[in-house]
Amino acid sequence: MTALTLPEEFVLLLQKDNGSYHSTADYVGAAELGELALRHRVEFVGKKIRVVDASPSGLDWLDESMAFLVRKAGSANKPLAASRLIQHRRSVRKVHCAALARRGLMRHEPKKALFIPYDKYFPDTAARQALIAEIRAVARRERELDNRLALLAAVVHATGLVRSLGLDRAERKRLKEISKGEQLGQAVAAVIAAAAAAITAGASAATTGAGGDGGGDGGGGAS
Repeated sequence: MTALTLPEEFVLLLQKDNGSYHSTADYVGAAELGELALRHRVEFVGKKIRVVDASPSGLDWLDESMAFLVRKAGSANKPLAASRLIQHRRSVRKVHCAALARRGLMRHEPKKALFIPYDKYFPDTAARQALIAEIRAVARRERELDNRLALLAAVVHATGLVRSLGLDRAERKRLKEISKGEQLGQAVAAVIAAAAAAITAGASAATTGAGGDGGGDGGGGAS
């Protein structure tokens, strides 16, 4: 699983076995922001983000995200609220679904409803369950945190996806601590603690006023 990007891991967890997805937790931009932190593309100023490295990466989604941040930051490179990027990247789930399909970790099935085409993506069950087991091991303190796992745990909690993974109360509490940047230990870089807190704040701001979970990818629902 370590070969996957953070948004790919998040989307693998976001998709349901029936090809729909947990729509109320569909804030893939939060996971993209986590990947930008892992790659040292942004730094955190309190709960805001500032561009550090906007050089081309070869990943379309990453370059698009950085271009947005550069444009909004302006010539002064002013810090921006994390929620701005998360909201801007609100409709990118299928970009990462397609990447997972190319890796053989999702099955793509084109559909039509009332002659309108849309896409269904079915996650590889074994890969998804292995990732959930990894998160559970972190929540039970059976596995030491590293930067990637700390950010994945933070994003899973901050977006509310944690409620769909079958974790018990104590496990969810531990992920909440991680999402606030608390008790991360020496193995996790200080910037990741700041990133976790910023992503949590940004996801909370982005999800304010979100509607209910319609299950996603309903008839004709190409997003």
